[in-house]
Amino acid sequence: MISSLSRKARVVIAFACVYFFWGSTYGVIRIAGLHLAPPLIGAIRSLIATALIVALCMARGTSLRVPWRAAWRLALIGVLIMTVNNVLLIWAETMVATGYASLVVAMIPIMVALLETSLPGGETLNLRGWLGTLLGALGMLALLWPALHRGANSGANSRSLLGFALLVAAALAFSIGSVASRRFDLPVDTFVSTAWQIGAAGLLNLIIAIGGGCFQTAQWTTSGVLSILYLAVFGTVVGMTAYTYLIQNVPVTEVSTYAFVNPVIAVLIGVALFHERLASSEVLGMVLVIAAVTTVILSRSKNALITDAEAPA
Repeated sequence: MISSLSRKARVVIAFACVYFFWGSTYGVIRIAGLHLAPPLIGAIRSLIATALIVALCMARGTSLRVPWRAAWRLALIGVLIMTVNNVLLIWAETMVATGYASLVVAMIPIMVALLETSLPGGETLNLRGWLGTLLGALGMLALLWPALHRGANSGANSRSLLGFALLVAAALAFSIGSVASRRFDLPVDTFVSTAWQIGAAGLLNLIIAIGGGCFQTAQWTTSGVLSILYLAVFGTVVGMTAYTYLIQNVPVTEVSTYAFVNPVIAVLIGVALFHERLASSEVLGMVLVIAAVTTVILSRSKNALITDAEAPA
């Protein structure tokens, strides 16, 4: 049915999937985190998504075999993106609002740009890029201001600061994985590389979950299980398939708009489902972060900043 649609219709559907499904993952992660431990959520989500992608590759007749050198590199990228980043993000969302979390994670394109600037042979930021980085720093300060202003003595403020630190670490891990993915320049089919990355992370997440006793503390509620299924099917498989289609058919600057649309979707869902409210300084932070990400992406549009690995939660 999809194949019979016009190219314009397929592009619109793909954008709708990337915007909504990736933006909605923050709210769904919060629901899952109320019932299950972060490593267990990451394990089940990753392994289900891997099974679906492997089935897709088999249906396409695509071999999953890759050279050993590529295999360990793909595994490393997967661990950074789907273990370190994903587990820390889930943990952080037990402490901070979903919209807040999405805004901190939205800084990934800026972190990628800074990493590329600092590495030998990397693309340096131009004046517009540095302006975007400055706006991003101001946005982060605005997001932190309520907790800093009240001090870290109360338990709530301490959790807020810890949640912010976890989100920054998660975004940094994702950024390192994204830069590594670009520099490794792996000649592997997109779906095959995705299966290896998510599969490796899923196995490590499962080992951590078993070692940490996460199965013993798990609350197997309907909402928790449905949340993980949603993350695996729509957040990972459908979202990644739509993103891959867009990368192949639409200019990268247009595809990159997800980086500043997803936080808006996440904030709106947080308000609608969880009655979250951003403080005035946090609203200012949201505006600054979105402006910053937009500025940095546009400053690097000629060199395609966003890559296949750079996907959100």
